[in-house]
Amino acid sequence: MGWTIGYMRGSTDKESQKFDRQQVQLEALGCNHIYADRISGAKRDRPELNRMLSDLQAGDTVYIVEISRLSRSTKDLLEIVEAIKTAGASLKSINDSWLDTSTENPMSDFLLTVMGALGQMERQMIQQRIKEGVKVAQEKGVKFGRPTANRNKVVYALELYHSGRHTTREIADITGVSKATLYRKLKEQA
Repeated sequence: MGWTIGYMRGSTDKESQKFDRQQVQLEALGCNHIYADRISGAKRDRPELNRMLSDLQAGDTVYIVEISRLSRSTKDLLEIVEAIKTAGASLKSINDSWLDTSTENPMSDFLLTVMGALGQMERQMIQQRIKEGVKVAQEKGVKFGRPTANRNKVVYALELYHSGRHTTREIADITGVSKATLYRKLKEQA
């Protein structure tokens, strides 16, 4: 009898509530160890996933909360599942009860491929909506990135710097011009 292992993933720190929920569910299942990544499911190079795959031994069971937490790419999903099977371990999902690789089941393999493809398609649709939203916003004049520093404030900050009476921290506090902007402008003058 092998270990009961959990794997959880959150794309960003903003998803901490989802992350916490995953942890609670995996702990309630009695996982001996939980591997956790805070990185996009579209990225294959996930340190904890890779560590889990290398640590797996025959008889281990890997639990995930749902298939999208394992991967957002059909190809990667199938490769990860194959790596788990090759290690002699199995994969089960808490929310996707059909996912259980502990027995050979052609229907489970089929659903795994279909659900992986749906996850990948969902990710691509989200990316497309983001691109469209950015394009519309740019057409409406919305500026992205850092706001440009007020020219008058920058000139005043440079004058204070050259006077030699203030530290860069004091200049930043007085003018509202960041130290990074001040250093960049000084470098441009050199």
